Amino acid sequence: MTTILSEALRLIRTTRGYAEIGVELAQMASENRIRFDAGLQDRAQAGLLGTIMLGPEAAQSSALSLAQTLVHEHFHLRRQHPLQKTVSFWGGVLSRTPVMRRFEQPAYQAAIDFLRAAAASHPHLAGESQTEEAEIRGVFENSFGASLT
Repeated sequence: MTTILSEALRLIRTTRGYAEIGVELAQMASENRIRFDAGLQDRAQAGLLGTIMLGPEAAQSSALSLAQTLVHEHFHLRRQHPLQKTVSFWGGVLSRTPVMRRFEQPAYQAAIDFLRAAAASHPHLAGESQTEEAEIRGVFENSFGASLT
């Protein structure tokens, strides 16, 4: 796990526009605030106390896939207030739409934005980046009943 995490962090740091996020995530990893949880059902989760938990799927993925997951979870930690989950939930209940769609959409978009930047900074990853983006779009559509724009 350590090798793939190191590769993912290096990839984030060396992607144009993401160096600062990569440094912050590397600091989190050195402080044991990025952890693996073999029992985690989700790919990953951002915790209220500033930790990122990685599930088996994320830990067994490629460096690029893990990197986009880390960017996604970093977005939750640094750009979204935890109460936005509550707003998303009740907004979904009232509108009869998937309750976490409003909360998750910008984080999924952040992952896609990263993949595009990674492909531009690391042309040898362009094909994998496109495949990963298609998978993310599919997961969002299947999970939340809407397309990412």
